[in-house]
Amino acid sequence: MLKKEYIWLALIFSLVLGIRLYFAFQTPYFSEDAYFNIRQVENIRNTGWPLFKDDLSYSGRNFLFQPFFQYILAFFNLFMPLNLVCKLLPNIFASSLIFIVYLIAREITKSKGAALFSSFISGFIPIFFAETVNSVSVFSLVIPIMFFLIYSLIKINKHEKYIGYFIVSIIIIALMHPSAFLLIIALLLYLLFIRLEHLKQRRAELELIIFSTILVIWLNFVIYKNAFLVHGQFVIWQNIPKELLGQYFSQLNILNALFYIGIIPIVSGIYIIYKYIFKKKNRRIYLLMGFALSTLFLLWLRLIQLKVGLVFFGVILVLLFSKFYSDFILFIDKTRLSRYKTIFIALIFFVFIFNSIVPTISYTTRVIKETPSKNEIDAFLWLKNNSDEKDVVLASLDQGYLINAVAERKNVIDKNFLLIKDAEQRLENVRIIYTTHYETDAIPLLNKYNIKYIVLSKRSMSDYDITDLNYRTDEKCFELVYDKEVKIYKSLCKMEER
Repeated sequence: MLKKEYIWLALIFSLVLGIRLYFAFQTPYFSEDAYFNIRQVENIRNTGWPLFKDDLSYSGRNFLFQPFFQYILAFFNLFMPLNLVCKLLPNIFASSLIFIVYLIAREITKSKGAALFSSFISGFIPIFFAETVNSVSVFSLVIPIMFFLIYSLIKINKHEKYIGYFIVSIIIIALMHPSAFLLIIALLLYLLFIRLEHLKQRRAELELIIFSTILVIWLNFVIYKNAFLVHGQFVIWQNIPKELLGQYFSQLNILNALFYIGIIPIVSGIYIIYKYIFKKKNRRIYLLMGFALSTLFLLWLRLIQLKVGLVFFGVILVLLFSKFYSDFILFIDKTRLSRYKTIFIALIFFVFIFNSIVPTISYTTRVIKETPSKNEIDAFLWLKNNSDEKDVVLASLDQGYLINAVAERKNVIDKNFLLIKDAEQRLENVRIIYTTHYETDAIPLLNKYNIKYIVLSKRSMSDYDITDLNYRTDEKCFELVYDKEVKIYKSLCKMEER
């Protein structure tokens, strides 16, 4: 007979996955960033190899990335439709986090109730839920595996099999995403806490952390060696233009953190960190603190994007909440308030409903509404069917991947800036083409990048605060070839240089 907590876990998993799939299937399309991974999956399925050399992105460039996640999706695409694979698999991966959180929380608290409550909360971290529900995000798998690695590290002294689990997990993470560096910094901070608190250092633990550090540094150096040679130390910021780097962190404040993560995990997590820095010792809490502080450190230095950092931070705070919850219940049991324990638990649950589930639904609804519409997709399909294969198409930065994946045409710019030497200049030139009032400014830039078509969508109009191309006065130079919700102009003129 199944244990009661396993039944509860199955119900929580089903609820979280069900809500995720409800949102994912609200639209047949995906968030713009998803189309990079979709193209990679298609290429792996067709050729067996990722698209490291791409003739369409930036009108021709090389990609550097770890393709393990795309290979997993491509494997399932062998016997499942691609659209179903990209809707279903990432949401199953992301929903599996509740099992990992349950295992870690139970090890930390020795309380099934605290572990179940924490696993439930982990299913509705607003930032993680919304950012992985329809974006084919690598983090849908990175996050569960990374926290399974933490669980394996906690358990290595109880059974040797967890050493193998740890090694497999670190290899997968290292092959999947550069965020493995966050893991390494967290583990090194954990070693520092152990030393400062004069706790016994376990040999197996130390050896695994040293192995992980060497593996991640070596593998990333091999993969990104050319990027280091091209960008130097700026490769750490992925060569993201300064203008965008500022935008990624412009919303970093306590109110947004409360919305993206939830008030209960933040308040309880801060309390537990304070408690175990100044009052108590607990090596498992130190491991989680290492992750929390490494995430804050990388956010402070702007080495990871705000939303990515908040995803990691949110899961860590949920795990710290489990300790807060179990300590709180133990405290209540020792006082005269114990008769009201059920009321306190219900109060915490309802606060969680209004500060986590409601923001999750609200944030996810907004994300789904921002998904490309049918009219936008139809416009890019029109380009696919009515333009030459060698034509270059200009759209806003966010729609660069759509040009490659849906229209199957060359773009001028997209969000992958590695190995692009003139990324800042391109970003500025795209802005000029959309916002200038003068043909004499626009035409030379259109000629420079061999741009044949200009896409004017709601997204580009919003991004550049325009309603049309201000310089489109001569129809002989700019022919309106598509006019629905999206407008597409064909560039016909050239300007001779003197």
